[in-house]
Amino acid sequence: MNINLHGYRGFALQRGDNSKEAILLNVLLHGDVPLVRFPNTQEIPSDLIPCGSVEWIESILGYHPVPDYYPEWVSKHLYRKVWKGDKWMLGERVFVKPSDKYKRFTGFITTDGYSKKKKPPYIFSEIVSFDNEWRYYISNGKVIETGWYSGDEINIPDAPTITGIDIPNGLCCAADFGTYNGKLCCVEVHHPFACGWYGNISTDSSTYIQWVIDG
Repeated sequence: MNINLHGYRGFALQRGDNSKEAILLNVLLHGDVPLVRFPNTQEIPSDLIPCGSVEWIESILGYHPVPDYYPEWVSKHLYRKVWKGDKWMLGERVFVKPSDKYKRFTGFITTDGYSKKKKPPYIFSEIVSFDNEWRYYISNGKVIETGWYSGDEINIPDAPTITGIDIPNGLCCAADFGTYNGKLCCVEVHHPFACGWYGNISTDSSTYIQWVIDG
């Protein structure tokens, strides 16, 4: 497999990780590139690229990257109101997730009261029901792979081509988009770490491994 390791020697996996992504690395690398498993607390050599859960990656980084779910370059493609706040929304049902840290709590639709209230800060959005959703794996400002993850499970549609969106040069990220009222809307954008692979495990998914390396 032709991949550019950017000077790294191989990959580090969290011991006991049997996720789809860990299996994918094992299947595609065929032992040609070192794949070393480490316990939770062991220091990872700097010449290995860590692949694992959000919590594990953040422990290696030594800090919690602040999410930028709705960067400026997708602002015209949200097609719904999105805002940050420190006060819990009352009298209105909205979608909420933490704005300061990935996975501090799982995003959900609120009631109009205090049920399931979480600590701030928050990011809110109007409720949208997407027909289908895809993840776009972006590296160096270009979409290099896509994967469907929600919607019509019987007739899974191909990912629409992103048009009319100026992706910043050099950007590496995972950008989720969905169809809503005939439009391709941005669901949210993620840093390029600890992001799941939503494609098939095949030789075609080698681009995901390159995306992990680039990220």
